[in-house]
Amino acid sequence: MSWLEFGLLTMVITGSQGCLKCSKEAIALQEDFKNSYLENKLQRDPELKTKLQQLLDNIMETLSNQPIDRKKYMGSIDELTLKKLTVYFKRSLNQIKENNFEGEQLFNELMWSLQKLVSYFQEVMPQVAKLYCSNECGQMIYIFISCFSCVTNQYSCTKNVKCGERKVQVEKDEDLILDCALKWHKASHGVKTYRFYRMVGNKEELMASGADSFLTKKDANEKDAGIYRCKMVDTSGYTSSQLDFQVVVLPSKENTTWFVPPPPLVPPPSSFPPPPSSMLSPLPVTVKNPLTLGISSRAPPPEADWTAWKVSVITGGVLFFIVVAFLFYYRHMAKKEEEEDEEEDDNNKSDSDSDSDSESESES
Repeated sequence: MSWLEFGLLTMVITGSQGCLKCSKEAIALQEDFKNSYLENKLQRDPELKTKLQQLLDNIMETLSNQPIDRKKYMGSIDELTLKKLTVYFKRSLNQIKENNFEGEQLFNELMWSLQKLVSYFQEVMPQVAKLYCSNECGQMIYIFISCFSCVTNQYSCTKNVKCGERKVQVEKDEDLILDCALKWHKASHGVKTYRFYRMVGNKEELMASGADSFLTKKDANEKDAGIYRCKMVDTSGYTSSQLDFQVVVLPSKENTTWFVPPPPLVPPPSSFPPPPSSMLSPLPVTVKNPLTLGISSRAPPPEADWTAWKVSVITGGVLFFIVVAFLFYYRHMAKKEEEEDEEEDDNNKSDSDSDSDSESESES
């Protein structure tokens, strides 16, 4: 008989109690709201008070009366989800107290808040169902609370302990990092210890052990290539999962040699005896026409420097603009003065004509 079938049988025998009732804090909140807040709030309306108290009790019972479904509701809850449900229930009751509703509005608000509580319960419970046997390999430990008996039980889902092999490539002089964590490790209950080994032949040589799922080795080199192994063990030392790593150390990109010089020329062996030491002394050499190395035909031609030419053109253009502007201004001012002089001469001429006319009239 599986633990799920046992839970269903327990529900039939003991009757429903409700997941939220397994929280002592939630029960205390319910009693305080019923016997303190509603008693003081509805002293003059005992009928409404009794109605609201029954409504609250019925909703608490309704939470466990959901249809049993392997993917939606399995009649069990984990500690974290139960805490989330309790916090949501507390927030709902506090909102009603803070708004200080009266009469029928108080009934409607409490009904609406409890309906939202049921909807939230239906939303989070499928997440609990997904935890069951979510491990692809290894042994996963669960701590579930029965929504019907509020009894806490430990369950396990055991599969093949070997979780495969990963290929890790690292460049030389870089840090080698081995990550042993799997997706289901965090959801598995209990203290976890990770042990890292270096495989030498078929033997395991322990390198590190602790709660950290990462192993980091600084400045990797060719000697670090090989097979590594990581085991996650429980408090009793039992291996819950095993993961192997095949490490390949690649040459560093910065130190890659793109051109290999040819080896030095070695003269072929000769059957003649070596020359005397006097012939090995250096002889003075006179070079009449020293060798001059020109530019290789394979080398790219030198690029022309146009900076000075650009500066000269820009400077000349600016000076030309200034000169033209000055000449235009000078010509304009000269023309203006000439026009003023002509106008002044015309005025003087008209004045002299008028004077002569006046004199002739006076003589006559």
